[in-house]
Amino acid sequence: MNSRQLFAAQENMVEWLADPHELGKKPSKIECAGEFDLHDMHYYIFKYKTGLLGSWLVGVSGGFEDDGLEPCGHTFSEMQKYDAATAQGDCIAMVEKIRAYWMEQAKKFQQN
Repeated sequence: MNSRQLFAAQENMVEWLADPHELGKKPSKIECAGEFDLHDMHYYIFKYKTGLLGSWLVGVSGGFEDDGLEPCGHTFSEMQKYDAATAQGDCIAMVEKIRAYWMEQAKKFQQN
């Protein structure tokens, strides 16, 4: 695991969650729960809590190219409960949803 890239991914996840349109604050706790590769990019799975007594939720940060420290913008969470057995699949689904959205936007832009 690339510790510098992991740090960048976690900082990116925290920043994304703190946005007023998302969680609206930094999580009370956050931990890396895994990593995976998809479409030649590297991703990090995070589990986080919104409060000290809350449930763990799942989010994804990435995609990173090689050893890069800038994610491509695929940082997201649907604020669903973290399940170790399904976390990677849940994160892949979120990434695919983001990619599909941006590909659709690109098509619309090209048509105009």
